[in-house]
Amino acid sequence: MNEAYVAPSIYKGWLFIKRGFLSMLSYRTALLLGLLSGLVSLLQFGFMARFLSEGNTFPLLAQYGGNLLTYLIIGSAFTGFVAVSLNSFQGTIRAEQQMGTLEYLLMSATPLGGILLYSALWNFLNTLLNTAVLFLFVTVLFNVSLSINLLAAGVILLFTILSLSGIGLMSAGVIMITKRGDPVNWVFTTLTGLLSGVLFPVEMLPHYLQAVSSILPTTHALRALRLTLTRGASLTEVTPELAFLVITSCLTIPLGLLVFHLGFDRARKTGSLGEY
Repeated sequence: MNEAYVAPSIYKGWLFIKRGFLSMLSYRTALLLGLLSGLVSLLQFGFMARFLSEGNTFPLLAQYGGNLLTYLIIGSAFTGFVAVSLNSFQGTIRAEQQMGTLEYLLMSATPLGGILLYSALWNFLNTLLNTAVLFLFVTVLFNVSLSINLLAAGVILLFTILSLSGIGLMSAGVIMITKRGDPVNWVFTTLTGLLSGVLFPVEMLPHYLQAVSSILPTTHALRALRLTLTRGASLTEVTPELAFLVITSCLTIPLGLLVFHLGFDRARKTGSLGEY
């Protein structure tokens, strides 16, 4: 890749991250309320798990250490990354439309793809920092025992984000046409919450729903993350899940780019690109 292109791209990425950081700090009340909301959500899972686990054993959780509290906290934290992967691109477009800055950005030297990528960098970084802080707080508060393989967990999280970002691009393409109401995001979010093992093991589902669960990247991602965070599993031990995520990424990203460009071209031709 041309070095003359790489340096400006890195600088632009830093500017978008800086803008997001400064914007976040300028709305301190929203920042505080967001952190408190995330903390309350995790505490709810924590106290519920503590209540349910008193005097009970959970054989289906044995592969993750058997601790219901750990199982639920990881599932809750995971949903944050699912949300930002699915909503980051369309959220960027909606925000720029509402501020009336989308068309000005498009007239700049930065293409739309770059705008989405740079904005997504901040969204993912912000989610990672918030999740790390809240996760650390809750694990200390509830004395959660973890055995973390940081490298393996990082690789799984990376390919989770990549595979879901392809779906997020499809969502952004659809929202540019519909303006409100996104069936892609709704369907995938609903299926993830119900079938991916966020609150209960997928083995509890009927066989026909387990078949649906097995084709969702979030099912494989969450299983691999739990193994790398609770048992210190290596990449070799989660190879099937990682391979599924890599294959999914190779499918969803090109398809997402196609749907996004189709939606962008349609909105531009109809003159509704700046509308919301």
